[in-house]
Amino acid sequence: MPELSVHSEICYGPMKSGKSLFLIETSQQLLKQHHSFLSFKPVQDTRDGHFIRSRQPQSQHIQALAVASSQDLWRMIQQALQTPRTFFDKLPSLASPSATGSVLPLRQTFRCDSALRACLIDEVFLLDAELLKVLQRVMQAGVSVYLSGLDRDFRGEYFPLRQLGQDMLSMEDVIGFCQKKMAREARCESCGQPATLTQRLINGQPAPYDSPTVLIGDEEYQPRCSAHHQVLGASHLSAAS
Repeated sequence: MPELSVHSEICYGPMKSGKSLFLIETSQQLLKQHHSFLSFKPVQDTRDGHFIRSRQPQSQHIQALAVASSQDLWRMIQQALQTPRTFFDKLPSLASPSATGSVLPLRQTFRCDSALRACLIDEVFLLDAELLKVLQRVMQAGVSVYLSGLDRDFRGEYFPLRQLGQDMLSMEDVIGFCQKKMAREARCESCGQPATLTQRLINGQPAPYDSPTVLIGDEEYQPRCSAHHQVLGASHLSAAS
């Protein structure tokens, strides 16, 4: 079996830029190398259920474990490392039923007869400020991490992780933590040019700057270039990197 050095990778960008597809392609590579891995998704994202999905047609979905917090993710990884057989037996009760279409189930990705080597985390921006500490523990335990998510919110600012105590971190910190960084672009839905920002629309109009940062499934989101990205009431926007 090929060796897998412990490392961290992140794929980030606006809506519809292929971020989840990166995780799906990574899962296929891990399967070919016969490495045991687990997939996770924040419970806050209810759009696609507990599956990592791509908008690419014919793309396989990955069954994922729902986590409410970074510590929740760490607890599951600890269980998988310490009692792999027990954890494997519990997987059907922890995961949502398989969706329609081509689905890669957790019981095909996690092997109780070999060490857990990697974890995939989708929509990582919805987790909390304990994330970096948890990722460090995961890697110290010999598990590589592959992340994907929006880097910026609808205002064009780095997406803030949920605050815990005095910790105030954003996706800028998560990107900085990772050893390998892959920035993806989409196509602006206004002009077709490369897009690095995400537009939120409310009743067809740009959302006000003071709207809640996280609104899942209630609004319309579009990739936009800087020329066509608008936020009502914003005096300035952080420049997209």
